[in-house]
Order: sequence, then C-alpha cells, then structure tokens
Amino acid sequence: MACRICGADKVSERITAREMMFGTREEFEYFCCGSCGTLQIADIPDDLGRFYASETYYSFNNRSEDPLWKNLLKRWAAVGLVGNPQAYPRGEGIADRIRRGAEPWIATIPGLTFDSAILDVGCGEGARLEKLAKLGFANLTGIDAFLPPTREGKRPSGVKLIRGELSSHDRKYDCVTMHHSLEHVPDPKALLETARARLNPGGKIFVRLPLLQDEIWAKYGADWAQVDAPRHLYLFTPEAFVSLAGRAALKCIAHGTDTLGWSLAWSEACARDIPSNNLDGTANALPLTKQEISAFEEQAKALNARDKGDQGYFVLEPA
Repeated sequence: MACRICGADKVSERITAREMMFGTREEFEYFCCGSCGTLQIADIPDDLGRFYASETYYSFNNRSEDPLWKNLLKRWAAVGLVGNPQAYPRGEGIADRIRRGAEPWIATIPGLTFDSAILDVGCGEGARLEKLAKLGFANLTGIDAFLPPTREGKRPSGVKLIRGELSSHDRKYDCVTMHHSLEHVPDPKALLETARARLNPGGKIFVRLPLLQDEIWAKYGADWAQVDAPRHLYLFTPEAFVSLAGRAALKCIAHGTDTLGWSLAWSEACARDIPSNNLDGTANALPLTKQEISAFEEQAKALNARDKGDQGYFVLEPA
C-alpha cells in the first residue's frame, strides 16, 4: 500500500475509523505511512460528495450573526492585526480576547492590507469571508466544489462565491487561504501547486489544517475527532506538511498550532461513542461537565504553547 504523499510503501500502523460527525458509524480503513508519517484513508470513496450534504455539513450551515457592538470591536481589532504579527493573540487579556474573535490569522500574512485580493479555497457558504468583509476587507472571493448553485454569485457585502475547482479558475490573488480544506482533497500537492500559480508577485498561501501529534494520537487513536472519517483524507504531522509544501515549490515562513478545547472534548465524546451531531445536522450536547470542558480548554492552551496542538496554521510563499 503506497503512500499517496511521499510514495513510500512502508506502513507503520492501520486503524479503522468511524464516521462520527453525524454518527452513521460507517467504517473506513486508514493507514500511517512509515516514512513521512502521514495518516491517510486507504480508499477514497467514489461517492465522497454525499458526506457534504449542504443542509447538514457545518461549512454550509453557519449563519450566526454578531451584534453591532461586537462587530465594531472586531473591526477595531483587525486594524491592529493587519501587518502586525506581534499582535497575534497569545495571552488572556481583554485585547487578546477581542483579537481572537477578529480572524487573528490575518496578522501572520506579511504585506496583507484591507485591499488585498483574497481567495478562500473550500469556502463553504462563505461565512469566513463575510466576517472579513465586516472587518473591512474589500476584495474577497470564495470557491468551493460543493457550493450549492443557489449560493453562487456576489453577495450584498461584496463577497463573490464560485462553485468549482481552483484548477478551473485563473484569476490572481495576493493571498490564497485554505481553512480546513486541504485535508479534504485527493491530491493536496496538486492543489498547493495550483494555489502557487494563482499568486500575484509577493503573494502568500495560508493553510490551516488538523495535525497528527504524538500526545493526542497516543490518547485517542481512531477516536481522535480530527480524523473525521471519511471527509479527512489526510492527517499530516507538521514535518510531513512542510515537506509536502517543499515538493510543491513552497517554503514555510511562519507556523503555529491553534487547537481549541472543543476538539479535545469531541475526541473524548467520540471515545464514549457519542457523535458530534445528529443526522439532521443539529449538534449533540457534550457529555461533559463544565469542569471537564474547562480542563480541555486549559489543555489546549498548554499544547499550543508547545506547538503540540492537533490543528495548526502554515504561511507559505513560493520557494
């Protein structure tokens, strides 16, 4: 069984993971490459689209609205974040908490401005882009292969949504983002190469994705919520992802982990055979006490402080 990332035929571990976002409990085989360390689904389902029903999958069912006062605070925070990596929130002060609600990843992109052309790949219904529009960004586009046709077009906010693949879209951008989308595509190297070809001179790629880290994997294994079978086709170690980016002629200029307590909490729920959502897409209640949830939040902060969180971000530029 050859690794689709590095080509090696050495398998270090095999697991059977269940579909637990909606609790169908369908089983899928994954294997871990003994060379690059990437965990990947053994066989990509031919009918993968059925696991992204627009009525239930979270990226197409995310329409919460903040009150005006909160939007104004976030806009104030965004002004301080753009072009200022030192403002990336790491503490627990009031300013840090506000920044965390204002898409803090924007601080990690050198040269980003409110006029920068930004493309979000795998944008879902565009909720993140709508947030950026409220923060003051004016040149926003999203593309998603599973976008319902009725949601295509330009929004009143100015956000433009496109149904399709990046390979069929030839406009250039200052920043291409992939927020938890790269792990969903059959050929992530090809997607990174295509994204690189869509950059203006000086452009950057921002990737956020789950990360296979020893501590969390040792604790949860196949019950780790970020496996998200069968939607997540690949789970990279940080080193494996940087190596993959290198093979796509990209270099990493910044990275970090940004695990949240909910990820650990849902891994615990999965281990107790409780899915994240009901079949209709409504969320299940966490089977945990407030004290347990608080403990997971503290654990997430501690993991991030050591770059050991189970999700992270990478800023890439052409090598």
